[in-house]
Amino acid sequence: MAVAAAKLDGTVFASFSAAPAGSDWATHWQSRQVEIVILLSGLALLVVGLLKQKWVSHTIKRLRLIRSLYLLFTLGFIGWHAQAQLTIVNVAAAIESAKAGDNLSFFLSDPMTSILWVFVGITLLVWGRGTFCGWLCPFGALQEIMSGIASALGFRHIRIKKRVDTQLKWVKYALLAAIISSIFWFPQHSDLLSEIEPFKTAISLFFIREWPYVVWAVCCVGLSAVVYRGYCRYICPLGAALAIGGYVRLWRWVPRRNECGTPCQTCRHGCNYDSIEPNGTIAYDECFQCLDCVATHEDDKKCYPLVMSNKRPVTYLHVEGQTQ
Repeated sequence: MAVAAAKLDGTVFASFSAAPAGSDWATHWQSRQVEIVILLSGLALLVVGLLKQKWVSHTIKRLRLIRSLYLLFTLGFIGWHAQAQLTIVNVAAAIESAKAGDNLSFFLSDPMTSILWVFVGITLLVWGRGTFCGWLCPFGALQEIMSGIASALGFRHIRIKKRVDTQLKWVKYALLAAIISSIFWFPQHSDLLSEIEPFKTAISLFFIREWPYVVWAVCCVGLSAVVYRGYCRYICPLGAALAIGGYVRLWRWVPRRNECGTPCQTCRHGCNYDSIEPNGTIAYDECFQCLDCVATHEDDKKCYPLVMSNKRPVTYLHVEGQTQ
């Protein structure tokens, strides 16, 4: 456990340090009671919102407002204040600990991260990776906020062709494999490989770090102004790990109609993550649970089946030789 804890202390976040030998983890939890209550309240609101997804996305204006406010909470409170950004180094530390025959009790030294990992583990079973990647990742929230600012300033996102998009999405899995492999065969390089994540620089250290790390973090954020959440979709090894874990998901939660895919392609063309297949099915391993397609599904002005069902045949009445 000492090896894994030291790794966390050295490469993830300044606040997520290993507990000293013999320390009582309960002390850490007691000292952060207010933050824990705020986090649990935020998670409870998120669960209610996702269970009531049709109400949340009843209008695009309501969805945008709720989503923007929650992303600000994620970035401001969970990320910058509570320093609870989950990271691939958490996963690597857990693997190192298991490799050494230790347990995962060192996670208890950081209650915020522990709570989030438990929550993410549960929601993987229900909704898949999208709950964390779409709502609870501070760096993801930062990208989406910056993307919104860029759009407001007139920048337009590049829509990558489907074939290229599919190939690029494999990059994050290759990076995940490289990081996990390094733990066993090249442990001296695992820290450096984990720096592919800009989370420590952008969230923990507020971009105050050596310039190569800052440049990389800024490039990852800046990429979202050109390719919508490009880092999340193509580079993030944690996203790859959660996508794999999301295969245990029990619920196909995105509503679909028989006409989805044939003939209607509205949701697919509107999906910024390209997580809807041409046949209308949802690629949940790439879905970020933004609820945009749910909003479209319920919109009788955008959803083709609803538009057609609302059309009424015109009835012509012939009265005294005139058509009315």
